[in-house]
Amino acid sequence: MTTILCLHGLGGTGRTMQPLADALTALGHTVHTPTLPGHGTVAADLLGVTWTDWVDAADLAVSETGADLVVGQSMGGAIALAVAVRQRRHATLRKVVAINCPAPDPDAVDGLEWQQSRGIEWIDGPPLGDGEEGYTRFPITALLTMTDGVLATGLAGVTLPVLLVTSAFDEVVDPYSAGTIAGGLGGPVTRLLLPNSGHVATHGPDLALLVAAIDNFV
Repeated sequence: MTTILCLHGLGGTGRTMQPLADALTALGHTVHTPTLPGHGTVAADLLGVTWTDWVDAADLAVSETGADLVVGQSMGGAIALAVAVRQRRHATLRKVVAINCPAPDPDAVDGLEWQQSRGIEWIDGPPLGDGEEGYTRFPITALLTMTDGVLATGLAGVTLPVLLVTSAFDEVVDPYSAGTIAGGLGGPVTRLLLPNSGHVATHGPDLALLVAAIDNFV
């Protein structure tokens, strides 16, 4: 079976990915769900953490676990794609799954910088759903480093096969972002629409569909 690394989004923890991890484990896969730097404690711990810190942590986790597949949700999906750009470092990595991943967006960077220039230091995030753990308020610097990092990732350098997952009712990332990402990737792309899910698809009503698609993809 496959060794899978699951990466949560901004503000989440490894437990955000646990429903997916449990279902994939039940199918015989070995699944790891690390918590990224600055997460799992208090939101102030995100201050000073950079995009490179997150990608490096994911990179190290792939090396340590020998992961064949990286699955990322939201920011975790963008990190998974950034790790795939570095694929030559990893003998085992074969494929990537990106769930509700933000697309590169210069306007988003400009908007955050505009708010920061006017003294805004914290931004409220969406409320957590049932069973979710994480932050609901973020330092604007964390959002900026994420948005800058997504923009700087050379998608054309991702030549591994990618399963790109979109939730029809994503309230955080515009579902059309997936089309932008798909058009920029340098390798084969498979698309999946979750017809009943919101942004945090691992806690959504289409979990069984998502699990089956990932299992089939690997």
